[in-house]
Amino acid sequence: SEFIDEKYTLSGNVEVNSKNLFLSANNVEVSSSDSSIIATGNIKFQDDSYLITSDFLSASRDGDNLIATATNAKYQDYSAGLRGANGFTEVINRTPSSVILNNSSYSLCPVNKNDWLIDADKIELNLEKNRGLANNATIRFYGVPIFYTPKYSWVLSGRGSGFLTPSYSTYNESVKGESHYSLRTPYYFN
Repeated sequence: SEFIDEKYTLSGNVEVNSKNLFLSANNVEVSSSDSSIIATGNIKFQDDSYLITSDFLSASRDGDNLIATATNAKYQDYSAGLRGANGFTEVINRTPSSVILNNSSYSLCPVNKNDWLIDADKIELNLEKNRGLANNATIRFYGVPIFYTPKYSWVLSGRGSGFLTPSYSTYNESVKGESHYSLRTPYYFN
């Protein structure tokens, strides 16, 4: 470890702990002047709900809030248990109220067993509104693209209002000899 110009430089199996987060890396530079952290090599960053692994991470404080940015990162939302979201992203920005993923994949399948996933240019997970929004999203099933949409929105946890699967049916009234058609599109209110 070294201390030069208000910066602590730590190298070799570094672990930084606080009551709210854990960071391990090969090299960590902590600036006491602006409360920022730069970590490189074999990074594992964990806060109250997300685990992020990467080779580069920077973090800074905005008041009491920590804002972390990692590049070429794998992530997992372990707060939801085994069904938490996971994937890979070129850039992840984590704030207390949101997670923004750029050029990323997103899946609720078990880690490394992503039968289906969403590939998108940008995914915003708004934790306060409990909504996810993907831009230029392609839904893939076993690696095969099955659906593209310019915008896709979903509820992050629990249920949300929205249209359910429509149904279509035909029937004949034998007395009148007429055919009738029925189309139902149910809407779920939460």
